Amino acid sequence: MARRPALAAIFAPILAPILAAGPALAQTPFPCRLAAEGKDSHLVAERFELVVQAEPRAAARTEYWMVVRNPHPWPAAVLTGISLPGVVEAPAEPVKVPPRRTAEVLIGWFPLDMSRGRRAPPLIEEVRAAMTIPFCEVLRPEALAGPAAAASAGGAVPARRLQVVRDEGADDLRQRF
Repeated sequence: MARRPALAAIFAPILAPILAAGPALAQTPFPCRLAAEGKDSHLVAERFELVVQAEPRAAARTEYWMVVRNPHPWPAAVLTGISLPGVVEAPAEPVKVPPRRTAEVLIGWFPLDMSRGRRAPPLIEEVRAAMTIPFCEVLRPEALAGPAAAASAGGAVPARRLQVVRDEGADDLRQRF
């Protein structure tokens, strides 16, 4: 009986930070505008992934992805951005996240030819910290029927528990994890 408390005392300080950080890193809610009326809502970043694409050799790169879950009964549109040396930003087109489903959103990529002799690709934690979400909107049915159905990159939703980064433009707000 005396050995078990001793083992627990040894492993508790090691496991506590890992277990505490796991769920927070795995599922992070981020603000998302609910239709055109701009009500506050959210989507969930379930996980961040790093994928190495080795073929074709000329286009070999390390890609950074975010898996987004939409808890709403309507589709959503998400646009990511990143400003990190060496990382190429993904095309500026919102990704559609189906209702009550998940979708993979490309954040950006690091060309592997850059890593030869210069630097290694950034870790997923660095990319997660440097990425922004300049646009997120849940498209309600009435918004899907009108001409405003096309997602626009203007006006981000104010962040809740996320850092808000202000760019040169007065209306350019970006949300950062």
